[in-house]
Amino acid sequence: MRIASSKWFSLPRLGKDTFSDLMKARVKYDTKFGFKITSETDVPSALSILSRALDQTVELESFCFICDEPLGEIDKPGLIICSECMGREDAYALYTIKFASLVENL
Repeated sequence: MRIASSKWFSLPRLGKDTFSDLMKARVKYDTKFGFKITSETDVPSALSILSRALDQTVELESFCFICDEPLGEIDKPGLIICSECMGREDAYALYTIKFASLVENL
């Protein structure tokens, strides 16, 4: 199972102990939106807790900063822009527009 970094996701009921462990790993929780892995989350612990609770391997999936498409398994760690967007002539302009939009909404 792959879950998105910095995006809300839902899980089946996992029990009090698992929920408590996720909160200790600083996974955000909102009754309306579900769970979210953020920059404050202890990611290795959270993924380990989820893998045990769901009885399957849980991995973190990253998305392109520009187009919001999954980067996939073959992209390098730390990469934030997909190869398609990287190859665009206007990649820098799109990046700055997206960044400015995010800063504006803070």
